[in-house]
Amino acid sequence: SDVCFFRSVEIKQMDDEHVGLFNVVREMEANRGDKAVWEKLMNLYNEHFAHEEDMFTQIPDNQIDIADHRHRHLGIMKTIKGAVIPISQEITDFIKNWLAQHIKNTDFAYMGKMPKYHTIPDPFKWDASFAVFYPEMDDEHKPLFECVEKLKTNAD
Repeated sequence: SDVCFFRSVEIKQMDDEHVGLFNVVREMEANRGDKAVWEKLMNLYNEHFAHEEDMFTQIPDNQIDIADHRHRHLGIMKTIKGAVIPISQEITDFIKNWLAQHIKNTDFAYMGKMPKYHTIPDPFKWDASFAVFYPEMDDEHKPLFECVEKLKTNAD
């Protein structure tokens, strides 16, 4: 099965979406004449690419070539958009192979480059892990933490 192609990029949302992209191709294979399934496939791919490209804006210091990655997304969509119903085996094989290669060769470039998110402390208190290293900003942040903790405590 195609799942053997699947490799984690270590970002749960992206992994889940990648699984969905493989699944919708399998659904297309089982319903080659169904225009609604083809439209679903096109929408899922476009949505995923938009999510992924949006995520890139969080990667600091141009560590990956966003333009090249986006160009690859546009390339596959341009290639398949003219496909006619019933969707051929050639097209579904092409999409699966492209996706497997893209995850392995292109998506892996962003692995480990996303900013790490802090776990939310409980009780909600400022500590050194939240320091932005501008003393006046850090001093302004501390009372904000106290306000949030008061709101949380009163809500409980």
